[in-house]
Amino acid sequence: MKDWIALSDLSQPPEGEARPLRRALFICEVSLPLASTAVVLDWQPQWDEARTFSVFLDGKTGIVVLQRTGNAVRRHVLPGPLPMGQGTARITYGWNQLADRWVLTFSLLGQGEELRAQGVNPIMLREEDLSDMCRPDGAGSRHPSLLWFGVTQGNEPPARAPWVGLRTPIETARGPVSAGNLRPGDMVMTEDNGLQPVLNLHRLRLPSRGSFAPVILRAPFLGQRSDVLISADQLVLMDGPEVEYMFGEEEVLIHAANLTDGTIARVDGYRAATDCVAIDLGMPELLLADGLRILSHGPVAEAPRSVLHPFEAQQLVSLIGRRTRHGAA
Repeated sequence: MKDWIALSDLSQPPEGEARPLRRALFICEVSLPLASTAVVLDWQPQWDEARTFSVFLDGKTGIVVLQRTGNAVRRHVLPGPLPMGQGTARITYGWNQLADRWVLTFSLLGQGEELRAQGVNPIMLREEDLSDMCRPDGAGSRHPSLLWFGVTQGNEPPARAPWVGLRTPIETARGPVSAGNLRPGDMVMTEDNGLQPVLNLHRLRLPSRGSFAPVILRAPFLGQRSDVLISADQLVLMDGPEVEYMFGEEEVLIHAANLTDGTIARVDGYRAATDCVAIDLGMPELLLADGLRILSHGPVAEAPRSVLHPFEAQQLVSLIGRRTRHGAA
């Protein structure tokens, strides 16, 4: 799992001798609001050596991360009150044994600044701890509001990226090929510049809930022949009379997340993780994918069409929705 040491529900036994993680970052996302205090995660295996990793969340008193290894016990606290409105909250707990530091944070995604506490003398988790913690049948219990959790060795969660599902048919010089079967050097068809070579394929395994939840574009509302699974960050080309009427342009780009009206598209948060691929052509190009036109992955550069702001996208989707109620275009 690139960038991730562990992801919930995807247990991966450690290779070789289990070792402590001297530097890592635990991340979890929680659906709000909560009715009362929640034990978000509670892992206490029945092993020879007593071990505990628990996360407590309360809007008034704050967050407590409780750790135990043998006789060593630590309570890491981020004092409340916490902003506990509607939405998705992210909790991170990072530790660096070499620097003798831990950092605990809380944020409501897209709603305000991050709250932070830090201290010294952290306890390290081991790879075998994470393997058991992530197993659905492991020693841990999870609150119903917990969307997902994972551990990485970076300072931040691995970045979200535009991607497509492995089964998405991409138009190539030899016909439609599933995105998961593409290889560097393959010639793929683009909207503006014909056949272009694939420079790189970034194969990813990412969480599929909370802020990482993907989107299903439902057939045949946008011209595709089957449902297509893509990243919420993926840009999709839109055209038609509604686009010309609202924006005076023939074509615009819209983030897939802004298409989720329940008819044209919906959020797909039912699986623990998704295997996917980001197709890099070196420059932003519009790939042809089962009747859709989607922007390729690559270095930050100016998009080939105007990109709608969320409020503009909402108005456009509302207009298109009125038409699709009377039959898909």
